[in-house]
Amino acid sequence: MTDTADAVAIETPSAASTAAWLASGTSTRSIDAGLRSARGRSRSAALIIVAVFAFLLGGVQIALGLENPELAWAVDLFTAEFWIWVAAGLVAWWRRPHNATGLLLVIGGIGFFLSGLANLGIPALTVVSVIFATSPLALTVQLLHAFPSGRLHGRLSITTVVLGWVASPVLQLVPFLAPTNPSVYATVSTIQMWLGIVVMVLTAIVLTRRLIAADARHRRVLLPLFSYGIVAVLLLSFANPVVLSLGLDPKLGGVIQLILFAAIPIAFLIGVLLGGFQRTGELEPLSAWLGITGAGRPAVAQALASTLGDDSLRVVYWSDDQEAFLDEFGTPVGEEQRGPDRGWCEIRVESRLVGAIVYDTRMTADPEPVRRAGDVLAIAVDRERLTAQLLATNDALVQSRIRLVQTADRERARIAQDLHDGIQVQLVLLALAAQTIANSPDATPALSEASARLRRGLDEAAADLRRVVHNVLPVTLTEQGLTAAVEDLVDRLSIPATLVADVDDEKIPATTVHTAYLIIAETLTNAVKHSHASAVRVSLRAEGPRLRIEVRDNGVGGASINRGAGLRSLQDRADVLGGRLDVQSPPGHGTRVKVELPCA
Repeated sequence: MTDTADAVAIETPSAASTAAWLASGTSTRSIDAGLRSARGRSRSAALIIVAVFAFLLGGVQIALGLENPELAWAVDLFTAEFWIWVAAGLVAWWRRPHNATGLLLVIGGIGFFLSGLANLGIPALTVVSVIFATSPLALTVQLLHAFPSGRLHGRLSITTVVLGWVASPVLQLVPFLAPTNPSVYATVSTIQMWLGIVVMVLTAIVLTRRLIAADARHRRVLLPLFSYGIVAVLLLSFANPVVLSLGLDPKLGGVIQLILFAAIPIAFLIGVLLGGFQRTGELEPLSAWLGITGAGRPAVAQALASTLGDDSLRVVYWSDDQEAFLDEFGTPVGEEQRGPDRGWCEIRVESRLVGAIVYDTRMTADPEPVRRAGDVLAIAVDRERLTAQLLATNDALVQSRIRLVQTADRERARIAQDLHDGIQVQLVLLALAAQTIANSPDATPALSEASARLRRGLDEAAADLRRVVHNVLPVTLTEQGLTAAVEDLVDRLSIPATLVADVDDEKIPATTVHTAYLIIAETLTNAVKHSHASAVRVSLRAEGPRLRIEVRDNGVGGASINRGAGLRSLQDRADVLGGRLDVQSPPGHGTRVKVELPCA
């Protein structure tokens, strides 16, 4: 794996067969059964055979070790080490078949088995044991650097692992090339020891840097193995030198190293139990996932995330109109999705770009499983691409309608303000002028009476104009908010009315406020004029992102959205904002109007 994001392309040679496959629905029970594909069952059987063979091989080693009671304890230790590593490797292999971590653990177990053969006292096996004696060190270093993807990441990791294999077992073979030269043996042993220390220290540095740089989700994956690995590699480096410097039995250093080695796969298994190494699935049953209905997220992304064991996996869809990738909600995907640890696998249907799979290269280093998965699901991705484009178009339409409503509200406010500041002021001034004429000492009684009538008419016209302005743009609504404006409406009704309000006016958008007020005002007017109600109840409450309104009266009922333009216009107004208006008005049982409007 490199430091840059993988970018691969998928092109389906034939879409017809895939479409037919995806069209065949399946039940949830058949999905569960389908996950156990033929390839998966074959792999499970092979892993069971490996486990049985490893158990028998270890049993044979223990049985042979009984012939040499003095070293039987060493045979048992190496056999236990062999079993622990193989068991952890089989678990990793079963959970993520395409990941090399399981293979490294199994090979590490074999390395311990071979390095422990010297304890059996058989000359030929002793030579094999000496050759592979230090191989577990190199395998441990590679395992730690390659976890969790199974591939090495970065030049420093690659260099460190290469040096680890040079230190062991390459340098381990040098004494065999010059068996009669003690100076060569001593020199090689010194180089091997110091090179091993350098490799272990570099490994601790790399693991520490990765833990610090990891985000919270990846740190949960890396923490069990890396935290122990940092401690283990440092102790492994200095265990033998410290034991020898203290004059203790050299065998004690070997026992300490074996214990440290045994805990490495145990730390890995702890990470597995904590959910940090999720199981991947087979590609064959992916089409069955597409038969799931009512999923909380798109079926393709859900299927791929479960199959590849990557919760961060996303499917994005190409839009020819916008010339950009869109997410499942029709929103353009930002550049933050393209990073050094994010792989992009483009999906094509008959050379036509339809989308891409965005995955975590730290968890899935090999792009081949991603490419194959995209190949299987290309038609489904194309289907969801069309859905994403439809959502984007619908969102644009909704936003356009909202802007029209906002424009109408602003225009209504401007007209109301002009009426208030212009004509109403002129009517007041004219009324004052008429009153001045009526009160003039030079005016005849007839002129005074006519002027007084004119003043009263102007006052009535100004009052009517104020009511019009209030209905168009209530001052209470603009200055004190929705709750106060509705309370004013309720107080001015000619019938008993109750208001129950539980909203935060400051968190409700202006467009929603105006729409809610208009709906409530029209509904209350209908309750008095048409329903002939003797009582009415208004309820306002905010629940999450929705404003819920309910107006209920005890009138004659029989109201319908399909009759008249009043309720129909209110329903259209609610629909524009993405809301809903429902009228329940059985004859003789009053009317109940329920409204939901977005308030987030």
